[in-house]
Amino acid sequence: TRLQVEHPVTEMITGQDLVEWQLRVAMGEPLPCRQDELTITGHSFEARIYAEDPEQDFLPATGLLTRFALDLEGAGLGADQVRLDSGVESGDTVSMHYDPMLAKLIVHGVDR
Repeated sequence: TRLQVEHPVTEMITGQDLVEWQLRVAMGEPLPCRQDELTITGHSFEARIYAEDPEQDFLPATGLLTRFALDLEGAGLGADQVRLDSGVESGDTVSMHYDPMLAKLIVHGVDR
């Protein structure tokens, strides 16, 4: 079974690492707990950040990624509130041969 791309939202509201669970199960270990034992806390959502051109019907905006920076530490939020999943950095090239998603920003809070 594969994890959904949205699995970080579940991880944020449960405090569980689903990737670790999947690896442990693949090694023959049992699940660490049952679903009815999970505690759900707060609300979470995910925003995907894409290199797309809205003036070109959101076609991928390819080329050099001259600057890619999100100051999460400067926002005064902890790792339990904000998570950034990304595989790019300044100086990388956005290719037409791959998905133009640059990052997923996942946030968590007590309420909406």
